[in-house]
Amino acid sequence: MEKFVAATNVKVSNHIPDDLSFFILSKLSIKSLYRFGCVRKAWTLLFENPQFMIMYRYYFLYNNHSYYDGASILLNHCLLPSGEPGEPNELLHSTLYLLSGDRFENRVKLDWPPPFHEDDSYIDILSSVCVNGTLCLTQGSSPYAKCVFWNPTTNEFKVIPPSLFEYVPYHDTMKTFHGFGYDHVRDDYKMIRRLDFFLDGQADVPFDEPIDSASIWEIYSLRSNSWRKLEVDMPFCIMDEGVYMDGFCHWSGIDSFHSLSKVGPCLVSFDLCNEVFLTTPLPSDMVDDYNIWRMVLLNESIAFIINDESTTLHIRILGELGVKESWANVFIVKPLPCAQHLIGVGEKCGIFLRINDEELVWYDMSTQTIEELGMLLYYLI
Repeated sequence: MEKFVAATNVKVSNHIPDDLSFFILSKLSIKSLYRFGCVRKAWTLLFENPQFMIMYRYYFLYNNHSYYDGASILLNHCLLPSGEPGEPNELLHSTLYLLSGDRFENRVKLDWPPPFHEDDSYIDILSSVCVNGTLCLTQGSSPYAKCVFWNPTTNEFKVIPPSLFEYVPYHDTMKTFHGFGYDHVRDDYKMIRRLDFFLDGQADVPFDEPIDSASIWEIYSLRSNSWRKLEVDMPFCIMDEGVYMDGFCHWSGIDSFHSLSKVGPCLVSFDLCNEVFLTTPLPSDMVDDYNIWRMVLLNESIAFIINDESTTLHIRILGELGVKESWANVFIVKPLPCAQHLIGVGEKCGIFLRINDEELVWYDMSTQTIEELGMLLYYLI
């Protein structure tokens, strides 16, 4: 009985040692870390703590859950038909390779689907993603721009038909493809684009004929094989890139001149299921201090890889959509003087770069080393 009484009198401390709390917190997502800031004030400053950041970076890389296929990478670049680099004003032909293996030593050239056999110039993979085995290929932004859904494994393809909205009398049309992805609620593949109309300078426009030439957004549904107009006022894409993840298409955007939202430079996230969008403002220092940036997916998180004038790479990761304060500067990659073109990321958060004008290399973030892949590139899409 005396032993029982003694045991109940032992005091329990509410204090958690920093090393233990750091160990636990370093395994959480950025979103969870920001939310735990309300528990202890010091935790709101964790991303400024060097000791914690060493642990956080380690677990971020170690617990890699790449949204990409990991074992293989699609590489799309341009060459002249002769295989040589061309001048900027020459017609360049897109070439698609599948890279696989631990050192990406296995390289297979893929043939484009039939709609691009006669013209394979400047083909782009929309949203930089393969969704359930399907790619969305786009070509150009002119009135005759092509868009094709393609499964490289089965070689099945679907040419996307024109919409009823893309032709305005006496105007030229510019099509800007913004996103491609999957609506899991309706089991449907969708694609978003913006149409802008410019008066044809040679057109003889009747003086008294009213013409509506306002820009519009539209969405294509594979299930219905049709286009619908979207009644939205979204910031449009300011770069020829974007990503898709978990039913959302994301791109870096800016308001149009006539926009009512006026949010400034931001991340735009479009929900393919509910067909609504939300914006996340970009940090002011990111907009003002860096001139080259690329949106990627890192461990199922939206990230921007940006570089400053010293060729140092800064990797900003978003913790929560719509929350400007949740951008975290997680990685700073040492200056890479030879780096000239950031291509993208792959397995274990490695970064593909082009150096010395034409050579493809792989930067391993865990070992901070560069590995040459023995492949020459001239123009990247």
